[in-house]
Amino acid sequence: MREPKRTRGLWRALAVVSVLALAAAGCGDDDDDAATDDDAGTTEGDGGGAAGLDEYVENGVTIGIANERPYGYEEGGEATGEAPELAKEIFSRLGIDQVDYTVTDFGALINGLNAGRMDAIAAGMFINEERAEQVAFADPDYCATTAFAVPEGNPDDLSDFESVIDSGINLGVLAGAVEAGYATDSGVPDGQINEFQTTPDLFDALTAGRIDAVALTAITVREQVAELEGFEATEGFVPVIDGEEQLGCGAFAFRPEDQELRDAFNDELNAMKEADEILPIIEPFGFTETEVEAAKGVTVEDLIGGGEG
Repeated sequence: MREPKRTRGLWRALAVVSVLALAAAGCGDDDDDAATDDDAGTTEGDGGGAAGLDEYVENGVTIGIANERPYGYEEGGEATGEAPELAKEIFSRLGIDQVDYTVTDFGALINGLNAGRMDAIAAGMFINEERAEQVAFADPDYCATTAFAVPEGNPDDLSDFESVIDSGINLGVLAGAVEAGYATDSGVPDGQINEFQTTPDLFDALTAGRIDAVALTAITVREQVAELEGFEATEGFVPVIDGEEQLGCGAFAFRPEDQELRDAFNDELNAMKEADEILPIIEPFGFTETEVEAAKGVTVEDLIGGGEG
């Protein structure tokens, strides 16, 4: 995936400024075929044909989350986090006031969407070509670097996936998230990569010493280590695969046949981006101006080479 020239300046700025953000603070490619959904106060679709926008206005929508802070998680019987709160605002502007939710493993979100168990994925999912063959992404609402959660002092001196190889440490990744692919494509041996189904499982393994580090977006790592004693976030970095920087940008995903809903959502999203209305909604969840600004002017086509699924 070649990063568009017009986004490279933004991305380099993101990489530099996220170092400052981390100092101040001191989102796999394949979905699992079989996973269990834990529905919480939701209404499920039947996997049938596309609904028109008017039908969603009348009946509401169901968003899918993966209980990953800060992107989308359940709290007090409600869905909250960066993506659910932004989704609620955009759907409200479309006249859709009823927003239900369902919780499932991250790796099962796309299958759940296409099976009709949800109408949109609101989990900060990175856009890539493989996923775009299965879903219709909106344009990105944020872009982020990758980071490691490590014991204080970073004893293994981790800075990128090549340093994981050199150190021989056991690395934890989230099943279905892009970091597993980044690690494998960077040459990290399979024996060093440990997949977990949920973010809490990942960090439980880290604190118990069963793994030596966790690889996730810098945003997630910052959020998680803030709650842990004895651990810290490394500086954010941009993975390089086959000589190409991997621009990591997260977005909402819809069924391919729900083009009307996706397009209406996308129009409102881009209007909010241009009006600088995104950051006030997602800043409480640890997102910075750098990550929001890096997504401005970036489209799905930019990130998947010109065609979306």
